[in-house]
Amino acid sequence: MIDRDGLRDILSAIGKELRKPARLTLIGSAASIISGQGGRQTPDTNVWQPTSDFDADDIRNACEKAGILYDPKGLIGDEDEYIQIVREGIVSLPHGFRTTEIDRYGHLIVERPPAELIVASKLSRGSETDLEDSAWWVANAGLSLQAVEKAIRELPRKADRETADENLVFLKLSHSGED
Repeated sequence: MIDRDGLRDILSAIGKELRKPARLTLIGSAASIISGQGGRQTPDTNVWQPTSDFDADDIRNACEKAGILYDPKGLIGDEDEYIQIVREGIVSLPHGFRTTEIDRYGHLIVERPPAELIVASKLSRGSETDLEDSAWWVANAGLSLQAVEKAIRELPRKADRETADENLVFLKLSHSGED
């Protein structure tokens, strides 16, 4: 399982091995972990393909040299750490959102979507972990519930917006400020 230090080590190793500059947009748990959420671990590093910019062969080779799997499609072992390239489909994010640079590692720039969009997408799934992550983002990124509500309205799929709206109650109950 990858924690914050482990994720930084992986990204650093990949950045050192890249032959060409690359930009990866982290989503999911990796975005939370690299942004400072303590106590979180994940086996995967989810990369949002539509806003990332990289040469697939170069990243694949860099991952191999760093000892992690690149975009596996088959069975994954319990101890395997991997970069998962997420394309539109199962996950649906609005087109053209701005990204925030997190850090640079050699030839690799790592970024994430806006915090409010991360929260909106997590609320659209609504697992216990997603709700915990959402509360962390609101508490630690200075987000207002109004910003989260606006981001929910930007989600492309109606079903995602409806689920996120329903799960917003959790944040309203746990949020200490008034918005």
